[in-house]
Amino acid sequence: MATQTLKTAPAARKLARAVPKPQPEPAAAPVASTATYRMPVDVADWIEQAESRLRHAATEIARLKEENKQLKHSHRLMEQRVLGRSDD
Repeated sequence: MATQTLKTAPAARKLARAVPKPQPEPAAAPVASTATYRMPVDVADWIEQAESRLRHAATEIARLKEENKQLKHSHRLMEQRVLGRSDD
């Protein structure tokens, strides 16, 4: 009887290998990323100009913040000189 189980075991292995495993379904892409919209050239130009103004304003704000920081530091130094205090 042991020989019969040995002979059927390889056949069962072949059968198990022949059955394809189910593949998971790919996730559906969001609708918004696949949809394309056409807009008038005037609107596209207006959006581009608005983004440009926003970028300019952001860089100007960063520059002014840095300048303000330096002015505050200079003001503290000058105040210490005038009042005769020195932390050096």
